Amino acid sequence: MSRWVDWYRAYDDADGPLARRLVIVQHAVAGALTAAAPGPIRVISFCAGDGRDLLDVVADHPRGGDVTGRLVELDPELAARARAAAPAAIDVVCADAGSTDAFAGAVPADLVLACGVFGNVTDADIVRTVEVLPSLCAPGATVIWTRHRRPPDTTSRIRETFATAGFGETDFVAPDAFLFAVGVQRLAAPPAPFAPGVRMFEFVGFDTLTDRCPECGFVYDLEHEAIVTRLVSDADAFTAHLGALDDHAVRRRPSADVWSPLEYACHVRDMLRVQTDRVDLVAREHEPELVPMGRDERAVDERYNDQDPSTVHAALLEAAHDLSARLDDLDDAGWSRVAIYNYPVRARRTIEWIGNHTVHELQHHAHDITESAS
Repeated sequence: MSRWVDWYRAYDDADGPLARRLVIVQHAVAGALTAAAPGPIRVISFCAGDGRDLLDVVADHPRGGDVTGRLVELDPELAARARAAAPAAIDVVCADAGSTDAFAGAVPADLVLACGVFGNVTDADIVRTVEVLPSLCAPGATVIWTRHRRPPDTTSRIRETFATAGFGETDFVAPDAFLFAVGVQRLAAPPAPFAPGVRMFEFVGFDTLTDRCPECGFVYDLEHEAIVTRLVSDADAFTAHLGALDDHAVRRRPSADVWSPLEYACHVRDMLRVQTDRVDLVAREHEPELVPMGRDERAVDERYNDQDPSTVHAALLEAAHDLSARLDDLDDAGWSRVAIYNYPVRARRTIEWIGNHTVHELQHHAHDITESAS
């Protein structure tokens, strides 16, 4: 089961925020269909999931038979669910909705759904997407979008961006009891020509469909509780393995360019400390750039292979517990905060991804010390 399929289970809680947001979005969809001019109503949906934003309304609405269009969803299981529920006039494609290529042949649209997108992309990508929307819209098209209102609440800025792009706001719903908002915009300016190959957005964090380490097999799909738990349990297993090695074996390098088990342990200890500092920085600052830790330089400057193994083991466990406790204190907004991470490629990464990556480091280097000790 993919992370996004599991995420959709939250809709089953009728009193939860996703279910409440869905009711508001579906009401806005129904209103847009009712207000549409006679004739076909062309709809497109970004990151459509299983399509319930639109398909449940189309099934019962008097204008449902007039609806045509395309739902775009990258997760294959969710796309399959939407395809099974969609009428013949609505196409469902498994593709990246962040590129205008996904909508070629399905625009201009009378109704555009961008629900569940703006909370998962950077501020710059939100602006870029809104600026591109007129090229996907028919004259007077309606755009329905959602965004959480967790600090820092950027919904006011998003509404201003729509106004600058030529849209007029017809509704904005922000329930007091929940930290989400649903906006409804109508294109007042003339539409722009469609341009293929334009990148609008990329989800921050990681590609949940493909991020897998080819060497150790780790998949970047751990949920928050699993990250917190595994940081400690994997550190315990790591140090237990090291503790079974005698002083010669723990310091032995299998070759000149491969670390000894003790050197790997020192690196993991320092990596855990650095990750804790990084999490603290990301919690304080808006999208800070995280500088590399200088792993190879540290090994030389701090004479990793000359350090006392028992002291290293104790410090490694302490660092794992410190990071685990720090992450355990985060709320959902904290886990979603973003930084610029420079490894393995420079990219915007969430604290959730950083937590996954740290567990991966523990798993990966456990494999390394097994190899180096053999």
